[in-house]
Amino acid sequence: MVEYKQNFNSLKLSGVHKKPLNVGLVAKICRVSKKTVLNWIYKGALKAFTTFGGHYRVWPGDLKDFLVTAGLDVPFQFVDERKTTFLIVDDDTAWSKLLKESLCSRFPTADVIMSDDGYEGLLLIGERKPQLLLLDLRMPNIDGFQVLEMLNQRKKDHSMKVVVLSAHLDEAARTKLKGSMVDQAWDKSENINVMLQSIEKLLQGTDTEKAPRRRRPARVKTPTA
Repeated sequence: MVEYKQNFNSLKLSGVHKKPLNVGLVAKICRVSKKTVLNWIYKGALKAFTTFGGHYRVWPGDLKDFLVTAGLDVPFQFVDERKTTFLIVDDDTAWSKLLKESLCSRFPTADVIMSDDGYEGLLLIGERKPQLLLLDLRMPNIDGFQVLEMLNQRKKDHSMKVVVLSAHLDEAARTKLKGSMVDQAWDKSENINVMLQSIEKLLQGTDTEKAPRRRRPARVKTPTA
């Protein structure tokens, strides 16, 4: 049974919470133990997500919704900064900047972030929970194939759309991508406006040629001009 502690009026909070909260901070805000917060999460009462390292994080807006639903009078100030987030993971900085400008033009309310490293990209996926990942294949340290392999082990990222953008998208690469969590695969030489139009349909769920759900073998889309 989940135990709720009352008498929160004496709790004094400083600042406004904007970023995802860890379990310890949620427990401090609510004046309960970490175990109680974890019980809320396990039971589905408190919505949370996991970082790539497997740690729970709670968006301030979700905590506020929980407090209201549970009838807990907790002084809690926050700003909900969640919005559509695109993550570009590519070590070609010039290409990434061009792609970011194009994305910002087509999706003006989206937050587009960039990383030139596969490992940092994995950390950002856990922290920022992007709706769309635009991934290069050939990168130093951890390449795109390794990123996909690690993501495939984490079923909780199933809602994220994945688009591969590579200058080396030959038949061998396409064959290797089959069965992965990739929704679309594009060669960087393709018309960028055509790519963005297809990505927009993918995000809207109107792309009838996109790959099926993650648990089934994915059919990598071959773009046509």
